[in-house]
Amino acid sequence: MVQPNDQNNNREEHHDHHHRGSGIGTVTDVGPGTLADVPDDINVGVRKKTVMFGAGKLVTFEDAQQEAGTGMYQLALLIVCGMVNMACAISTTSVSFVTPAASADFQLTSITKGVMNGAPFVGMLIGAYFWGVCSDINGRRDVILGSMGMDAILSVGSCMAQHLQYFILIRVGNGFAIIGATCMIYVYFGEFLTGDKRDAYLLILEVFWALGMAAGPGVASIVIPLEHVWIDRPDFTFNSWRLFMLLTAVPSLLGFILVYQFPESPRYLMLKGRMLKSRDVLERIYIVNHSRKAPPYSVDSFTQTYSAIGFFDVGGMPFCMNLKARLVALKNGHKTLFSQYLRNIFVTCTIEFCLMASYVTVLVWVPELFSRYHDYEVRNAEDGGEAVNICAASHWLLKHPSDSAVKHTHVGHQAYVAAFVVASSTLIPITIMGLLIKCVSKKILLWISCGIPAVAALVMTKTRDDFEAEILCCFFEGFTTLVEPIIFCTMVELFPSNIRGVAFSLTVMCGRLGAVVGICVFGFLLDINCHSTFYLLATLLSIAFLAVICLPKLKIGGSH
Repeated sequence: MVQPNDQNNNREEHHDHHHRGSGIGTVTDVGPGTLADVPDDINVGVRKKTVMFGAGKLVTFEDAQQEAGTGMYQLALLIVCGMVNMACAISTTSVSFVTPAASADFQLTSITKGVMNGAPFVGMLIGAYFWGVCSDINGRRDVILGSMGMDAILSVGSCMAQHLQYFILIRVGNGFAIIGATCMIYVYFGEFLTGDKRDAYLLILEVFWALGMAAGPGVASIVIPLEHVWIDRPDFTFNSWRLFMLLTAVPSLLGFILVYQFPESPRYLMLKGRMLKSRDVLERIYIVNHSRKAPPYSVDSFTQTYSAIGFFDVGGMPFCMNLKARLVALKNGHKTLFSQYLRNIFVTCTIEFCLMASYVTVLVWVPELFSRYHDYEVRNAEDGGEAVNICAASHWLLKHPSDSAVKHTHVGHQAYVAAFVVASSTLIPITIMGLLIKCVSKKILLWISCGIPAVAALVMTKTRDDFEAEILCCFFEGFTTLVEPIIFCTMVELFPSNIRGVAFSLTVMCGRLGAVVGICVFGFLLDINCHSTFYLLATLLSIAFLAVICLPKLKIGGSH
């Protein structure tokens, strides 16, 4: 290797001094001149002297991660991240399962039910960007821990709320909390994976979301219909639906405990300049993934890519300088995002908005829709219970209000069973898509995932009974649930690590804005023109279908 000239020596000395002062690029064991012929924008490390590699061989971070391998470590982390994803699913949808039972306590109408269901998504809209910025400054792991802990505490608080306005306010807080883990768990897990395995593993992570979607109505169908009141005082009531809300805190608490056992992602640590920690995490992964007889991990050290300097740690500075440095880094990240990646972020935000405005809307209104249909069947049982379209049943109930409510036990059970079936139906498409993503372009998969549910939404207006409606809901939810994980896989490829957290958060924020709009508009239109709501859902998915065309060409089987 050619020794560097004096100018290069001075540059490296100054660069090292700058790094030690700011916490970037701390500690590398690279000898003088080792990196002189390496372009400044390449991540490199040095292998230890071994029989296989010889002495002082350069290696990129990607090669070092590839050597660490994908195996038992990633499988264990998949289960942990899966538990977090399940907790996110349960927390996101839990309110929709208590609205029928909480109607008597809070005197709910269709409008207030829409507000109640939309409350968590308002919090998500506020929190998505906040957590994204935090993840790029403080780390993915810290965001997930803070998100899980905050959600568990607020879930306990929501079961204690005795007034609707307090309940809604607390659920806004729940949404603010849980969105951090919802969008960062994919980034966190994805940064532990090599490019060739990333897409398949991230889609498997979506299976846990589907399990959480099924677990919610499953537990609700057991707990809420009990209609037992444990505490009944003039100023405080604790009944079965409040017990269900309390139980939703358990998955978040479990997710917090499990994630705490794992380190920050090695890629994030490398970008932050924590080279020794990054290398130690990769070595830990290597040890877990390989047998004890395997040779020691060969990578000795790293140096940081110069393009990651804006993605930095600012420890050890006075408060004002620290704050200024963080704001400058934040401004530079946004400048990069909206200049070099403007089209990509616009397309992903558009797809996410249209997706969540349709997917979440149907998801949270399924219990209410099928509760109304069962109410219609019970009240028309003496006339033979003629099967009708689900919208016709809802319209009939509005024209024939009942003085005495249908018993909640039966209504709730039917609604939760329908929600359970719809949520469980997503497992098959996710499994198939997990196999196809290795050999089919993600753009084609996105077209399929947007096109089929758009057709299902149109056909929903032609159904003749609740069974046909439930089948179409299964198709609708089964395919729309695939769009977000595929988009997340795509975004890992579209955006570099130093702006990925903000890009994810902006996209998720637009999605939650769509969810709020969809839930509230659906609740408003449901009592005015039920059929128009499904036409609107089909239109939104058609827009997402067309937006996919604007995505750049994507790699098949992951990014390498």
